[in-house]
Amino acid sequence: MKRKAKGGIQPPQRHFTLAEAVAACYGTEWGAAAVEQFRQDAGSHRKRLRNRTQLDWMTYIIRLLLACPFLLERPQGLEWVVDDLQWMLTHRRVHKDVERDFWAAVGDVRTTLTTGHPVSRGRDFVRYQVIHAMMNQVTTDPEKGLVRVKGVTKTKAVEQMAELELLKSGRKPHVREIWGSLKWVEDYLANIMEHLQARPGSQTQNP
Repeated sequence: MKRKAKGGIQPPQRHFTLAEAVAACYGTEWGAAAVEQFRQDAGSHRKRLRNRTQLDWMTYIIRLLLACPFLLERPQGLEWVVDDLQWMLTHRRVHKDVERDFWAAVGDVRTTLTTGHPVSRGRDFVRYQVIHAMMNQVTTDPEKGLVRVKGVTKTKAVEQMAELELLKSGRKPHVREIWGSLKWVEDYLANIMEHLQARPGSQTQNP
C-alpha cells in the first residue's frame, strides 16, 4: 500500500492526552461528557486514517492503546480498538503487506514516544486514580451490596501513595511531587469539562 506524506496525518498530542485521561474519569458521572467526546473524536480519527493508508491506521491504533491501556478492557463504544488490534495480529501472519506495515507502525510509534509527550503523564493519572480510590473506598453491605464509603483524607491518601511507591519501586517520592501530579490531572480534567460545557447544547454539570 502506498505511503503518503506524514505531515498532519496523526491526531494532535492533545487527543492522546485525552486518551490518557479516559482511564481516570471513565465510569464517573462528571467525566461522562469527556469520555463521550473521546469516543466521537477517536471514531472520527479512525475513519479518516483507515481511508488514508493501512500504515496510518495501524500507527494510530497502537499509539492509542499505549496512551490508554484501559481500552484493552473494551469499554462501551470503544470495543473497536481491540477489534482492530486483533485484526492486525491475525492478518500479519498471512499477509506480507500487513506484516510490513505493522512493524513500520511500531517503529513510528516508538519514535513518537521518544520525542513526544513525557511518560510521566501516565504516572500522574495512575496517582490520581489510586488516591481517589483511597478517598472513596468501596465496601460490601449485606443489604445494599457494593456501596461507596468515605475513605481517608486527601492528605493522608497522598502520604500513603508515597509509601506505596516506595514499596513498588524502592524510591519514595516527596509528597510535593505527588501533590504536583494531582494538581496537573485535576486542572487538566477541569479544562476538559470547561471546554465541553462551552459547546453548544452542552448540559454537562460541574464535578
